[in-house]
Amino acid sequence: MQYECKNTVLETKVFPEYQEQYLADPKSGPCPFFKKGDTFVLKRTSEQDDFYHLMNGKF
Repeated sequence: MQYECKNTVLETKVFPEYQEQYLADPKSGPCPFFKKGDTFVLKRTSEQDDFYHLMNGKF
């Protein structure tokens, strides 16, 4: 079966109290990868499985 899922970043937030509690670098700040308005498509085909591999490590 083939699937596609388009995602759009609606907003980004930073929760310093959670970063301090759970991240290896508690002062890492906001996500450097996703910005408001970004879109990306996850695909699952016989050749590609973004759902399992999370965009080849980008996500």
